[in-house]
Amino acid sequence: ANDLISNHLTFFLYHHAELFDEAQWPEGITIMGMGLLEGEKMSSSKGHVVLPGKAIEDYGADTVRFFLLNSAEPWQDYDWRAEQVEGVEDQLRRFWNRAQELIDDEAAAAADRVDPESDLEHIDRWLLSKLQSTIAEVTAALDNAETRTASQAAFYGFEEHLKWYRRRADLDRDGAQWALRHVLENRLRLLAPFVPFMTNELHEQLTGTPAEDAPWPEVDESWESPRTETEERQIERLAEDVQDILTVTEQDPETIRIYVAADWKREVFETVREVGTDVGQVMGEVMQDPDLRERGDAVNDLAQDLVELVRGVDDDTIAAMSKIDERSTYETAVDFLEREHGAEVTVYAEDGDNIVNPGDKASNAVPFRPAIHIE
Repeated sequence: ANDLISNHLTFFLYHHAELFDEAQWPEGITIMGMGLLEGEKMSSSKGHVVLPGKAIEDYGADTVRFFLLNSAEPWQDYDWRAEQVEGVEDQLRRFWNRAQELIDDEAAAAADRVDPESDLEHIDRWLLSKLQSTIAEVTAALDNAETRTASQAAFYGFEEHLKWYRRRADLDRDGAQWALRHVLENRLRLLAPFVPFMTNELHEQLTGTPAEDAPWPEVDESWESPRTETEERQIERLAEDVQDILTVTEQDPETIRIYVAADWKREVFETVREVGTDVGQVMGEVMQDPDLRERGDAVNDLAQDLVELVRGVDDDTIAAMSKIDERSTYETAVDFLEREHGAEVTVYAEDGDNIVNPGDKASNAVPFRPAIHIE
């Protein structure tokens, strides 16, 4: 622990230097954090401690183990707080209950009917892509002994992805059941170092084999899709924008119209992608196109908006954005938005035919930031 650095660690190093050849000197030393109890340093002499046996008796071994590994990295101080431990116990219980829903015979039969190559929808592929990045993150963190980072990603981080998935997807579909069971199997293996008793039992119920006997998950590149993740993020932003408008206007919508930016605006975005975030250079390139030059100030304003849009965004995400067909992406979310708001939802291209465009709302559309009209 870090309180032993000035004494024990110093003599440890001196003794090795004095008694052993350099080849036998320690290659690394881990300094562990201190244990706190309700914000105060634990002290056995003062009786201010939590006994492991009592903690396991009260909360169960998995809860105690998960709390300790998740509350801090090994070299950081951890703070045992009964209220937080009880919260972890509740979260693990909810995880167990949701897992049982996917393990039952009906869910298994639904998953068995699925051909993953043809029966999965956009949102299913998004979830599977998120699973791959989570596997990579957890594996890298554990390689560095970062137990908090790893457990946060495997449990809490992925729960956020599942929260969106459950809201967005039709969970009664066979494809959804297959995706959720596939995700569960891999998450149980990722969580095995943190909650071994629960994951062993659930994994054996799901696959016939305990998690401890199953191989560690590896990234499946066939499910990785930055484009799918970027498309889904656009849908999520659209849903947020619609909800923000409804919150401010207090409308009960009957019709929601979504307008995707015109092709010429997309051309300006491609120029920004190629040239970078210098507005002057972007305009110099754009103005070489006679059609764009005729649009004058509108192009200049758009270029500035798009430069701000991509500023700070990594190159891989920008490259994925350039491959997106915005209209098709939003059309895949029409059923979801109609289900969310009980309104008819239609997606239009700003420069398309048969567009319904009250108040010329469509002209406000910007690439990756569609205009919205609600009535």
